[in-house]
Amino acid sequence: MPSYTFRCKDCGEFTLFFKSMSGNKELADCPDCGQVSTRVFLAPNLYSLSREVSSRIEKGMEPQRMTRAELGAKQPKKKAKVNRPWQVG
Repeated sequence: MPSYTFRCKDCGEFTLFFKSMSGNKELADCPDCGQVSTRVFLAPNLYSLSREVSSRIEKGMEPQRMTRAELGAKQPKKKAKVNRPWQVG
């Protein structure tokens, strides 16, 4: 279901949802005052953030800078077990 954002001169921005993308969606009537409104073109949302990251951004928290010593030693990589004895590797 496509959504389009429009801007009314009196009421501000509002979003309308349509069943199809066909037709001209350049103008729409404002749902509050009924005035003809023009479409606002916004950049598409090409990514989504996790809830934790988005809440940190909204709260204005900055990422912490850590040193290697604070992160701790690297964990050695475990060797993969061979499930098939006839495979070499």
